Amino acid sequence: MLEGVRVLDLTQYLSGPSCTLLLAGLGAEVIKVEPGPTGDAARLLPIVKDGHSSYFVQQNRGKQSIGVDFSTEAGCALIAELAAESDVFIENFGHGVLAKRGLDPDTLRAATPELIYASISTFGRTGSKAHLPGFDLIAQAYAGVPALTGEPDGAPLGAGVPFGDVGAGMMAFGAISAALFSRGRSGEGQFLDISMVETIFNMHPFAVQGPSVTGGKARLRRTGRHFGSVPPAGTYQGPEGWIALHVLDNQWSRLCDAAESIGLGDMERFATAQGRADHRYELLELLETWMQSYPSDQVLIDHLESHRIPVARVVDPADAHAEPWFVEQGAVTTVEDPVRGPINVPGFPFRASSVARRDVEPLAPTLGQDTDAVLASLLGWDGDQIAAARRDGTVF
Repeated sequence: MLEGVRVLDLTQYLSGPSCTLLLAGLGAEVIKVEPGPTGDAARLLPIVKDGHSSYFVQQNRGKQSIGVDFSTEAGCALIAELAAESDVFIENFGHGVLAKRGLDPDTLRAATPELIYASISTFGRTGSKAHLPGFDLIAQAYAGVPALTGEPDGAPLGAGVPFGDVGAGMMAFGAISAALFSRGRSGEGQFLDISMVETIFNMHPFAVQGPSVTGGKARLRRTGRHFGSVPPAGTYQGPEGWIALHVLDNQWSRLCDAAESIGLGDMERFATAQGRADHRYELLELLETWMQSYPSDQVLIDHLESHRIPVARVVDPADAHAEPWFVEQGAVTTVEDPVRGPINVPGFPFRASSVARRDVEPLAPTLGQDTDAVLASLLGWDGDQIAAARRDGTVF
């Protein structure tokens, strides 16, 4: 889908690389510009073997890598030259870092008006918090995730999934795709300002508008194992492991049929959504005891699925490669890395009719492996120019 689109990627860690991973997966040429001497800081994240990080491999497969010294005028001028030859420029540096180097959106887009410049940060590039540093947990906290996660009388908890980082990466992926479409009609590029906090905040379906229209009465609270205010949705200890169940009004009668042996449908106190909410702890205990009467989790799940009840086992992502659905969907796949050996990673997250499923996962680049090739093909540098830039440390 994106064949012929060139992306200059100045991102590190997770939010930006998760975006450019999707762009590369749809055929874009992604040139990852890495600062010296160690490159993307993710190269130092676990698990590292012989200087090779499996964390980096997951987020950066299918990309090229060039090494540039960001601290020199020559290095920054080189990046600006590469930006002028690119369709998309994406970064997730701290506030003002690239502006000091002449790599801000105003400067680059003045030179190349058709350039799409995407910036990912915790609080966005405008407003009173634009200058503040932040990571995923900070974005989660300010956007309200811990406020709604955990036991009612316990501490607020951050999610085990980096919603801010990966969510912002996916938001940037969508925004870049829309900007490419717009540019195809107008010829003009865009500046895209992606905030991790706003990305997460837009995931709230009720917590903002509900209190607004009820004068604050319908305020969500932490509910622990219960899923919000709609019991019996929640997690249950099954015969072997943990089971998630999500039953709303439309599914309640089907659950009563499935649990006919305990007479659930005859219990008047559970007949309404309000009644189930008022007696949620009793309902949980009844259902959990009934579930544990089955010989195995799979027998229980098969029974519930036969009644069209939304149910799933709680899967540890470390075990996803052993779940047939993940394998058949390509939702988990394997990179045959030359240093680390086989590495299980999440597969490409959506399917398109014009995009064939990959039989072999592309590799992640070694640091600076494509420096010479990119300088020669994009900028027309000859061997002497490249050698000189290596000698003075501009590139590596």
